[in-house]
Amino acid sequence: MARGILWIVLMACALLFVGCSSHAPSASKFMNVKPHSLSMGFGGAAVVGDYYDEVVQRDDDGHDSFTEIPFMLEGAALGRVEHFVLGVALETSVWPRFTAGIASDYFGVQTWVTPFVWDEASKPNRPFGIMLIEQYPIQPNFNVGFSQFFSNNSYGHIDSPDCCSLNADHYTVYYKELGVGFYITYKILSFEFRYGNELESGNDRFYFDINLMFNVNISQKKKDVK
Repeated sequence: MARGILWIVLMACALLFVGCSSHAPSASKFMNVKPHSLSMGFGGAAVVGDYYDEVVQRDDDGHDSFTEIPFMLEGAALGRVEHFVLGVALETSVWPRFTAGIASDYFGVQTWVTPFVWDEASKPNRPFGIMLIEQYPIQPNFNVGFSQFFSNNSYGHIDSPDCCSLNADHYTVYYKELGVGFYITYKILSFEFRYGNELESGNDRFYFDINLMFNVNISQKKKDVK
């Protein structure tokens, strides 16, 4: 019983710092925005691979070391006019990520930046990236796609004498990731897989996304002029 309570407390502490995490965004959500429409969506991703084996570990000094947890939630709003897409998203975070790019039925380029995150030395090092997307419409409501991306990612880290200590040393860690992805979209629902390789260390990560996007047409019909 006591161990279960301790695990819940440790998970709650870890959640306080997951807000510093940032990863490559979904390709399927970006491509699922219809022309002349505003799209609101949300989704979740599970992450497996290197560095995600434990939420809490002990360092050499016996301190608790908290890192990001192996799942993410995200809400996003994207608008598209002709082929130009702009948007903002929150990825289990209080820091907004801004997206801009171009999209068509067959091809897309997505760029992003999270401008309000700083590293442990208070130097300007922000999450950002670029993604190329190729999409193949199978039917009017069914698409498959592939993506290739480069991303400067981040995650929150804290070294603490004990859980949730006010004397905790917390900071943001950055790493560069190169990856590829695949997705399937049916109407407003999409399933997506991404693989990323951390360039500095060779760590491998695997992302499994489920997303919903709701489109609202914002174009105005031209009125007949008599």
